[in-house]
Amino acid sequence: MADPMTENVQGVTESGNPKILKDNEAAMTAAGPGTEEYRAILISRLFFRAAFPVMKVPLQDDPKMKARFADVAAVVQFRAENGDTPLGCWLEFDRGEFRAVEGLHDHPDLTLGFPKVAELNAMLTGGIALPRIKGGLRNPGLLVKTLMLLMSLKLMMPSSRPKDPLKKYLKVKMTLYMITTALSAYNKIHGGEMAEWTVRQPDRIYQFSVESENPDERIAAYLRVKAGRTKAGRGTYVRRRPFVHFRFQGVDGALAVLLKDVEFVESVERGYAVVDGSPEYSAQLNDFMGLLQAMLT
Repeated sequence: MADPMTENVQGVTESGNPKILKDNEAAMTAAGPGTEEYRAILISRLFFRAAFPVMKVPLQDDPKMKARFADVAAVVQFRAENGDTPLGCWLEFDRGEFRAVEGLHDHPDLTLGFPKVAELNAMLTGGIALPRIKGGLRNPGLLVKTLMLLMSLKLMMPSSRPKDPLKKYLKVKMTLYMITTALSAYNKIHGGEMAEWTVRQPDRIYQFSVESENPDERIAAYLRVKAGRTKAGRGTYVRRRPFVHFRFQGVDGALAVLLKDVEFVESVERGYAVVDGSPEYSAQLNDFMGLLQAMLT
């Protein structure tokens, strides 16, 4: 039987070329924790593993985006030069199916390249950085569609305050999927204080839920922690009662918290959210969430 702590989760990036992944880890080790180079590589890899996979949400839940990619079968590569160890992630579209893979593809249809890791990060966090595009003349339609999909990630930015009900739903769903996956990826890639926090814990579930009378507006994601190992998942974990359960009262209640319109304690007082379980560990997890949101948005 497969170890449930290591099974792939739908929508979460898979490992690409093992050599590339080892090179990425070696580059981080060579840079050394605390350096700007290390932080830049860490942020890129968190994007590859946590932010890129949530492109699957608009591809499935946004009718216009779904229609754009319905007949697309192609591979799009993001690549950043880093000495002898370039970083990359490729997106595979297969007529409605999608996956994001950390690593470099041998024959991408389209490549968005950057001379430095920091420039890739700048583009992904809303800054100004122009990629070198390879394959754009052969695939102009794919380039335009990819850029439109990439723009959907900006919904997760703190400055994004959508009014449209669909965009509000997408923002909340993408953010919760991204942050739970980022927490697990941060533990695996970086370790540090996150590893110290997870290693002390037995098998625990940190559940996030957006509650609504309308089933179509319900959202759920979780982080599982067990003796230093972590796994992010979509939906509600049913095999174990949550150790901590963050319950948001509808999409608007979740937005009030995610946009920091109110502090978390105040959100509970106002009824925007309910936290069941350990106050100590929920506060500690909230601190890690804030750290990662600052890196990725």
